[in-house]
Amino acid sequence: MSPRPAIFAHRGVSQNTRENTILAFELAVNMGVDGVELDIWQTRDGHIVVHHDPHVDGISIEKANVSELPNFVPMLPAVLDVCGSLRVNIEIKSSDENPRAAFQLGEALIDLLKIRSEPLERWLVSSFNHDAVDRVNQSAPELPTALLFWETPWRSTIEQALERGHQAVHPHESIVDRDLVEAAKQNGLQVNPWTVNDLERANQLVAMGVDGLITDVPSDILKHLDAKS
Repeated sequence: MSPRPAIFAHRGVSQNTRENTILAFELAVNMGVDGVELDIWQTRDGHIVVHHDPHVDGISIEKANVSELPNFVPMLPAVLDVCGSLRVNIEIKSSDENPRAAFQLGEALIDLLKIRSEPLERWLVSSFNHDAVDRVNQSAPELPTALLFWETPWRSTIEQALERGHQAVHPHESIVDRDLVEAAKQNGLQVNPWTVNDLERANQLVAMGVDGLITDVPSDILKHLDAKS
């Protein structure tokens, strides 16, 4: 039987509370997941905040000062503080209006993580903006990085991750097959599919040997996989 992959709570535990909030991440810690996935933006006054969309309550995060955002939007240091010993997958977001902001956000993220007491290996930085992830890897090669994607064919992304020194690939679960997992593993890359919410699909991915599952339903996935072990 394949070992159970790491379970990442997608935007925290959001089934009963607002995603990407302090409470959502506290629930993840209490649930016993292995890690969480979260999304970050940088405000006009330079703060890194946790939210999925570029706007919140009609406010552009990148164009606002942090004091102008609703109280439920947390700053990244506060989220990392409540995550305890969990692995944290930090996704760099970038808007079509200002794609270069992702480069600035990546540099600010490196600075923030380097002054914390935790080892850098605890974090995993990812993005659909592969240029931004490349920049992070170039600036801080000791910081684990991953490429997010949902495109096929996927081999060019595997090759890019290998050539540019990334540690993992994060494909959409629908495109993952044994060939993808084997190609990644042969090149020393971890595979953490997203967003895995179907229990039978979770079984298939575990059998393929993926390293992690990013899911909206971590409680269901944990109970299901633990019952099978």
